[in-house]
Amino acid sequence: MPNQYVYRMEEFFAKLALSEGRYYKLGRHFLFWLVCWLFMGFIYGFYYAGRNYILPFPFSYLESLIYLPQHMILSYGIIYLILPLFIQKGKYAYAIATVGLLIVAVAFLSPAISYFIIVPIKESFGVVEKQNLIFYGLMAGLRGSMTVAGFAVAIKLVKMWYFKNVENERLEKEKLKAELEILKGQLNPHFMFNTLNSIYALALKKSDYTPEAIIKLSQLMRYILTDCNATAIDLYKEVEVLNNYISLEKSRFGARLEVTVNIQGSISNKMIAPLLLLPFVENSFKHGTSEIIEQPWISMDLRVSDDMLNFKLINGKARNKTSPVTSSAVGLKNVKKRLALLYPEAYKLTLTEDDDTYIASLMLQLGNIKSPAL
Repeated sequence: MPNQYVYRMEEFFAKLALSEGRYYKLGRHFLFWLVCWLFMGFIYGFYYAGRNYILPFPFSYLESLIYLPQHMILSYGIIYLILPLFIQKGKYAYAIATVGLLIVAVAFLSPAISYFIIVPIKESFGVVEKQNLIFYGLMAGLRGSMTVAGFAVAIKLVKMWYFKNVENERLEKEKLKAELEILKGQLNPHFMFNTLNSIYALALKKSDYTPEAIIKLSQLMRYILTDCNATAIDLYKEVEVLNNYISLEKSRFGARLEVTVNIQGSISNKMIAPLLLLPFVENSFKHGTSEIIEQPWISMDLRVSDDMLNFKLINGKARNKTSPVTSSAVGLKNVKKRLALLYPEAYKLTLTEDDDTYIASLMLQLGNIKSPAL
């Protein structure tokens, strides 16, 4: 119950401060001007107490209330006129000139209010002011109105900054989500095209493994069309897809392909972005083993320790062939972009090669995935 009460109070104050609902908006404006009236009345009270007024604080709060519309004119003039018309549109010269004119105009209201309203009230109580009402009234108007308006405008600017940040975050998430969908859309057809090529090669050989390969392909398609719609999936599903894909390729290359798969650590209860590791395996077959005439080989090592994934893939490559690092392989290029979007500052990807081998090494903090969900 206490936690529920605290949550409700926090929710109420958050709505009071930020909600654009009519009653919350009126409530926070009323609360602001109530605080201003109480504060200014309290300050004015010491002025009257020093002059031996019989009732200093009733006088001070009455005067504070009478001057309050003057402060409202300046505050709302800046907030609802100058900010949207000039400052938000970058017309800063117009904004400065208009603010200056508004401050002077409002300041001259102070001696007028004093002469026509405050002085007659004081005189009705037998109090006579001997000061230069115009000069002191003007100075008091400048000081008071600028102080109150300064607080009001500062609150408005903070609120605008907050909503701007919220909007920027929303747009960033939408942009991230759109980019990931585009990259995933590019990746899936590319992957399917390569897999169908592998099955086509089996069919040409009239291999008995063709029906099983089609079943594995259907499983891969189900994975792509269903599980891959989520931001993150279970790591063991991604590993299962890697094994199915390797099995498909082994059926195409037969006994001449040497594949070593080493998986260490627990892959259960771990989450990873879908189709993140598969492009590396796909690339190793397409740009590695497919170009080697004799004895192609691949070594895959996947280790999980706590929340850290270490994935290393080594494959042989043909000499005098275009390097996978500089090639235009769509899958590998896309996975680099997805890593940058989904795991900013939470991964390290190293691609190295020599005359005979190509190495892809990925270190990934699994728990640091950036969700694009809104």
